[in-house]
Amino acid sequence: MAKQFDPRKVLKQVSNNMLQQLFTRHGVVQELPWDRLTETQIEPLFEVWQQLPERQRVEVQLVLQDVNELAGDRGLRVLAEEISKSAPGRIDEWSVLESQRDKAMWVYLNLPEAFAEAALFARADALASGRYWVKRNNLPKQKVVANEGCRAALAQALSEYYWPTQLRGQHCLVEHYPRANGTEYFFAYLDDYPDRHLIFDESGEMVPRSDRYAFDNVFAYSPQDGTLEIFAFGGGKIISALQSIFCRTVLDTEIDPDDAEKAVYQLDQLKLRSARLPTNPADRIAEVRVGSLRLEVVGSPRRRITLDADPRGERGDIYQMIERYLNSERLPLSALRVIHARINLTFLAEDDARSKTLTFNVGQNSCDLKSKPEDMRAIGERCLKLWEVTHD
Repeated sequence: MAKQFDPRKVLKQVSNNMLQQLFTRHGVVQELPWDRLTETQIEPLFEVWQQLPERQRVEVQLVLQDVNELAGDRGLRVLAEEISKSAPGRIDEWSVLESQRDKAMWVYLNLPEAFAEAALFARADALASGRYWVKRNNLPKQKVVANEGCRAALAQALSEYYWPTQLRGQHCLVEHYPRANGTEYFFAYLDDYPDRHLIFDESGEMVPRSDRYAFDNVFAYSPQDGTLEIFAFGGGKIISALQSIFCRTVLDTEIDPDDAEKAVYQLDQLKLRSARLPTNPADRIAEVRVGSLRLEVVGSPRRRITLDADPRGERGDIYQMIERYLNSERLPLSALRVIHARINLTFLAEDDARSKTLTFNVGQNSCDLKSKPEDMRAIGERCLKLWEVTHD
């Protein structure tokens, strides 16, 4: 989970009525003076929880962790998607709840399957926090039939790729979840390298134990526009191989691995002081600033120049650096292409509140917007289209 988890804070921010339902569902039959407890008087409940057998205690903790993760812009949007898909008649009942954590807990208590899927998508959105999802945008636009045979074929192909070269991934489980926005998510869980570590057993004794944890590959395919985004650890060769495996097993099509190197994002205009960077007035953006550029010499793919502007300097500081520090006679801008940019957006302040900001990175075929809160991700993607960095 991406958020810091403070169990007492979560308990205080969930209404007692819902907490009573939660603990009853998990077999907590000990009498508690619910009618005399205030909404923030959680110590009696916390003590009862900590005295539960480990299995029950952990079950409740996992629910509270998911509730904590979903109580935010990203999580609530995903919950709204799942309720609209599975129980549209109950969306008004959910909308009137004021507390974000009550909204998340209500879904767990009333629509557990929608809660489980929303928690999964929230984990996927937060999975690559600070990292990049690699995108490919030239795939067939077709409906996915993610039946058991399709999932098994993807799992087998992933195992056959990882095991001979990395000695991990011998076992693989693939799960498929269609998201309400039309994106098809495939979560591939593969067994990782074995590891030996110390744990506390149920009696509180420290003992050594060997385990094989799972590592995740996440595939997000959009049939509407033929794009595939992948989160997986590894370099370009691994991503290219995973793209080919997905297309062969899920889309029943072969793709050219060389096409993976073709740029998805067109960044060259960002090196020009004259670049137009318009924004949607509804997004209330006060300033757009190019904070960093990584330039590559055309014809010399491993010769690169990185420019980092002064974050407290003028808005056009990056362009002053280009003009002052690059020899335009020996190395004109036409001989340089942009392979990475860091963008800073500053939003108009509301009342006396501090101005919000959004900083994101975009490369030729990767971007970290997917790890941002949902509302910020949408704004960033709109900006990239307006700047013609991406196209529909």
